[in-house]
Amino acid sequence: MSWSSYAHLPNSKDEYREILSQLKNGMSVDEVDNIIATVKGKEKVTHHYRNNLARIGIFNINQKKIFLNYEADRLKEDQEDNYLKMILSESVRRNRSWELNTVESVIHREKTYDIAVIAEYLTNEHPNIQKKNFIRWVRPIVNIFKIIDILPVTGHERILQEIYLKLTNQYGKLVALEELDNELKKIDKSYEIVAFINDLLNDINMKFKIELLMLPDWATQNKIYMINMEYYTHMKIKNSLLEGVSE
Repeated sequence: MSWSSYAHLPNSKDEYREILSQLKNGMSVDEVDNIIATVKGKEKVTHHYRNNLARIGIFNINQKKIFLNYEADRLKEDQEDNYLKMILSESVRRNRSWELNTVESVIHREKTYDIAVIAEYLTNEHPNIQKKNFIRWVRPIVNIFKIIDILPVTGHERILQEIYLKLTNQYGKLVALEELDNELKKIDKSYEIVAFINDLLNDINMKFKIELLMLPDWATQNKIYMINMEYYTHMKIKNSLLEGVSE
């Protein structure tokens, strides 16, 4: 195996869903490649795309035909992505590799899915490999673990705190939720500030570490967000969200 062995995996829940829901038992590898190419918006794809899916155990290949390790019809009916998460979770559980184990370990260690942070860590561990290569090779692996959602809430706490301090350089300073949301989306387009704050508010200890405010029209032009049935435009982090949290 090598780090590049997973570089051609799908990169999002939508891609996994679109590809996996169209596959059928006994389908030829050429048919599989055509489906992947269509979803990827390409005229054709190399065998690596198909073989990467087989490598993590999505299906087996025998005599140039595929045999699924999941139920495609059930996936089509899965509106909440629960079955998709189960498929990917079971696949990586059954088909562990050194690369998958390493990336999972770094995600837990750094408490983030931020590909730049993870690639930086791996570059320090393997200085003979360029960071840009790790970013390209490891991104699909990170995305699998992000879809499965292996991080506890503390992962969100760290990300939110880091971007807050990036914008303010200190605790206790007012910052627009819209600015935080924009920074979150630079890390991952699926990240939303409301979801992050709701995660924090589910922990009673976190409620005392943040303050949400609604500024009047004359004081701000920033976007308004609804959180817990109330409207807010700004927030403060009073002190470290990670203090007292198990690392």
